[in-house]
Amino acid sequence: MPLGWIDFSKGERSKVLSVLDMLSEAGTLDELGIAPVRDGFANTFFPGTSTIQTRAKYFMIVPYALKDLEYSGESNPNRVLRALDEVERHCGERFLANGKDTEGIIGSRSLGQGKWVKRTPADIYWAGLRNYGIFTGGSLSLTEYVRAMCALKNQKETLTKLGNRNDNAEESESDDKDAGELFKMQFWKIPTYMQDWEENLDIQLTEAEGDFLKRQMIQAYPDSMMAYILKNDMVEVFESKSFLQLEGLIHLFPERVRDDYSLASSFSMFLYVIRTVYNIIVSVGKNPDANREWENMNPSLDEYADIDLEKIIERLQLYRNVFLCRFLQKTQEFMSRGDLEGLMTEIRRRERELKQNRAKTMHPGEFDPYTWYGGGVLDYRFGNAKIIIKDIFESEGLNVKSK
Repeated sequence: MPLGWIDFSKGERSKVLSVLDMLSEAGTLDELGIAPVRDGFANTFFPGTSTIQTRAKYFMIVPYALKDLEYSGESNPNRVLRALDEVERHCGERFLANGKDTEGIIGSRSLGQGKWVKRTPADIYWAGLRNYGIFTGGSLSLTEYVRAMCALKNQKETLTKLGNRNDNAEESESDDKDAGELFKMQFWKIPTYMQDWEENLDIQLTEAEGDFLKRQMIQAYPDSMMAYILKNDMVEVFESKSFLQLEGLIHLFPERVRDDYSLASSFSMFLYVIRTVYNIIVSVGKNPDANREWENMNPSLDEYADIDLEKIIERLQLYRNVFLCRFLQKTQEFMSRGDLEGLMTEIRRRERELKQNRAKTMHPGEFDPYTWYGGGVLDYRFGNAKIIIKDIFESEGLNVKSK
């Protein structure tokens, strides 16, 4: 059955697109419902990032465009959102026409076909803008902010008109004062904004933009791995291709980051065993990659099972997710005993609990045995964070060579 939009608002549609984007991302399909652990650690290490952020510049472009629209005379929310869409599309076209650095340009494929994206830069970067304190309007969604902005414009216009009436001088002074206060309303902390920002538009951050973004990230999450990398200009992290390869550098980080890394990396390998068994079930033992991985893992299952689940549950506050905790505890128990049948039974039970008859493990042998399902080793958004950090470092003139 084709997917269609019923009558979603922009905000509701964005939420649905967020889920679809996650599901279409390579290796992130959450067959066994472990997202609370994956996202919990990702938000601990690299807060404000997402798997669909592509370049740091969009943290600047979105507020620039919205500041322009605040200053415009438009006070209809729908028309403001359409205007924002047009500005973002125009930026994409400019970046592609520039041709110097086209990596990570949102909508590059769609623009090449004369189309535009459903998930716009503002949608993708909004949570990060709130998290880093660049947007100062609290927890407002993009749509809520635009409505508030337009309401203030309309209120200001009404108060200004009232202030221009001469029938009551005292009321007029009060109305003028109220209108003036509305002029001072600020939704953004963006000192690099200039009204001619589009003139020399470049996907790379300027030095001032990089410095501002860096300071905001550090200030918002001073104890995160990302903040420590930024504070100390740790270009050496780019020698690590994956999150697990950071092991050789982890001694350079503070104790809390080291402890979290130990929990996250051990959980990643623990889950990889579970995902390997999952693929053995789905392929009825015919997936060569899963069989090879299992053969390598089998002698050391007790080591993979030796993770501090209680500490992970406490660190990520997972107590309320009773079914997930039970699944992890049961699989740990079977894994530590080397009980493959027990592991398979628990994995089937878990997926059936989540997806009922849609569970792949309920239909073994019906899928391509050479395809790996359910994701691999967790990376906790390290790859995405590196892109943002790289843009910031390069704006400072640091030499970054990313693997």
